[in-house]
Amino acid sequence: MDSNKKVSSRGLHGTPRDPRRPGLPHGLGPVERHDSLPRWISIAGLEFGSATLEFCNEFPGKLQQDYFLNKLATFERLIRAGFECFRIPFRWERIQPRLGAPLNPDGVQQLRLMASLAQKVGGSVLLDLHNYGRYTKRIDGVATSCGFEEEIDGEVHLTADHLADFWSRIAHAMSGLPSICGYGLMNEPHDLPAGAWGRASRAAVEALRQEGDSARVFIAGEDWSHASDWRRVNPSQPWIEDPLGLVTYEAHCYLDQDSSGEYRLTYDQELEFDAHLKDRARLRLAPFLSWLNEWSQDGILGEFGVPSADRRWAALLPGLLRVLDESRVPAIWWAAGESWGDYPLSLQPLKKGAEPRPAEIELFRE
Repeated sequence: MDSNKKVSSRGLHGTPRDPRRPGLPHGLGPVERHDSLPRWISIAGLEFGSATLEFCNEFPGKLQQDYFLNKLATFERLIRAGFECFRIPFRWERIQPRLGAPLNPDGVQQLRLMASLAQKVGGSVLLDLHNYGRYTKRIDGVATSCGFEEEIDGEVHLTADHLADFWSRIAHAMSGLPSICGYGLMNEPHDLPAGAWGRASRAAVEALRQEGDSARVFIAGEDWSHASDWRRVNPSQPWIEDPLGLVTYEAHCYLDQDSSGEYRLTYDQELEFDAHLKDRARLRLAPFLSWLNEWSQDGILGEFGVPSADRRWAALLPGLLRVLDESRVPAIWWAAGESWGDYPLSLQPLKKGAEPRPAEIELFRE
């Protein structure tokens, strides 16, 4: 990228857009092949605080101390920047403290509040169950992470029926909210018994449709949803049959060496490791995009991001976005959120008048 070239960009500090311009609220509609698709972003906070040893369904943490709601101002500034839809991650244990039981009214209200704030600014919301194919419950006095169909001391604590029950209850609890554009059934399921995620995701979709809910469902790939591993770890063909045809398969793609998104190495160290770093996005996306094309399926890049203030990392974004736009696959930046602090991937809006970060410029380059 020529740093002296004038760039036309809205960004997080640029000219406001029309907040009512439609995005993709109920499906991945057709666009001209080379048009840029609307940009989406995760707004983190409600999933925070789950890494402590004591976290479980009985000890979910305290709101605004361990996990956090975001304010209207964040939604307003992000929608003005050009983001169309907000992915809202949350933890299962806080919404349903006992599997198969009624939902926690306070947890439901928190989700409804986020959806209502999005609606106020003309945006839409993708609810994202951020549990990695697990539910952490207290067993014999110990917080225990239970995966789908995983045996612990001879007993299976989490089944496909539990996920189906949860989403049917969510569908009922979220009814009447026009800002809901879809349900992310599970973020990054991994290390599960063979076929367990397929059975759980199919059961959840069936339960939603039986409930009469017609929202789009977002189906994550297995083993952390890596786009580069899509064909290796997922079924060779689509595994969800939806009578409404509103299924979107979800992959994630980070550009650091191990695809973790932690960016432990500097850009120079990464370049020393891989002289073809600039081709990394295209190569990692190829297995996922070719699978979508082969089976004529809708897809989304549910998480991507680079250190937002680093110009060299940001320079890799145009290639990534171009490949996605040409394949008609939207992308969701990870992440905004008021409680990130100095998290390097954060695109939480800065103070008024601040210079746009390099990643913002590339995301909204016209």
